[in-house]
Amino acid sequence: MIPNEKLAHLNRLMKEMKLTGATAEEKLYIAITDALNEMAEAINGYDEAFDGMAEVLADVEESVYELEDEVFGGDRSEFGDYGDFDEEIYDINCGNCGKTITVDYDALDSGSVICPGCGELIEFTIEDEE
Repeated sequence: MIPNEKLAHLNRLMKEMKLTGATAEEKLYIAITDALNEMAEAINGYDEAFDGMAEVLADVEESVYELEDEVFGGDRSEFGDYGDFDEEIYDINCGNCGKTITVDYDALDSGSVICPGCGELIEFTIEDEE
């Protein structure tokens, strides 16, 4: 049995027992069954929401493929795998606020960057490794 069938079976058993809630045990059975029914409704709602989000994601994925085709003209051979860009990146620390900033070689070669954390100009020189 799938969970919904099990819950339906439990509800049928509860009706057959004709519980009135007169005893503590009957109150407990009724409360448990009510809680399980509410949880099942909530889970069904999440399932529906998930299905809706999956459809939206599929639409977004399709749009990305269409955009790639427009930008690359269906021929991505010039760019190969997107991970082929071997640009080196470097981490530098701001002496003012201590924030670590990731920059590429071009930014490093320019001799300075503005810290996004505090707005301070960070200047540096590149020393040749010889």
